[in-house]
Amino acid sequence: MRAKKHETQADLVKAIADIASKMPLARTVQLYHFAVFLKTHPLPTEETFEEIAADEALWDSQFAATESDKLAALAAAVEAEIEEGKALPMFDENGKFVEQE
Repeated sequence: MRAKKHETQADLVKAIADIASKMPLARTVQLYHFAVFLKTHPLPTEETFEEIAADEALWDSQFAATESDKLAALAAAVEAEIEEGKALPMFDENGKFVEQE
């Protein structure tokens, strides 16, 4: 779900609260920890909402143009790395963000 330009901060906070109220507690805890992560890792000040939206639009068009067989091969390679234990977790079993060095 993408934020529409006419949505206010209050609208988005209400929408997030509505989503969180319908999640199991464990997922709500993960949402909270992700929000804390976002708060402590702000976007660069020179990046505007319009620039972010343009970047997302570019990403969406590039993703849509990706050949499905190449995407499937990439996904398989990632899954193999996970199975081999080469991938590091982003969150621990409690949903807390794991800082990797």
